[in-house]
Amino acid sequence: MSSYRSLLTLSAAFFCSLLAGQVAAADAWPADLRPLVAELKRVGYTINLSKPPVPGAYGATNAKKKIIWVEPITKELGIFRQTFLHEAVHAAQGCPSGRLRPIGWKVTVNPAVDREIAGIMYRNYAHNKFPLEREAFAMQGKSFAPDLIIQELKKRCRS
Repeated sequence: MSSYRSLLTLSAAFFCSLLAGQVAAADAWPADLRPLVAELKRVGYTINLSKPPVPGAYGATNAKKKIIWVEPITKELGIFRQTFLHEAVHAAQGCPSGRLRPIGWKVTVNPAVDREIAGIMYRNYAHNKFPLEREAFAMQGKSFAPDLIIQELKKRCRS
């Protein structure tokens, strides 16, 4: 019985690694996110669908090294798109110097959503990060976000 369980565990791990590879493939991304993925790669970003180096985070961006991480469990939680867009905003904020700076978008959100964003920021972020995080949180739920982020990457980033 234990060898059967080991085989199942090994098979499950192999299957998960295959899925991770498929998710990273360009054609596995939702169609509206593919141009954003391509632009991020064009300007030198690596996108890792793996556990971020920040404990408890669903996503992270290292603008100096040009790396984005998105925790794979975000797919199951139904927040993959929002997490990826949030991190893509940080990627654009990090160009051209590798230091995050607000872009200056004036995006309106529902007042209830705005209160929730404020609560998340006060609980989880240093005060000096608020403008960066507010911009990323506000954009992550917008349908036009991929196009706007691509425009900023083209303007701000060197390939």
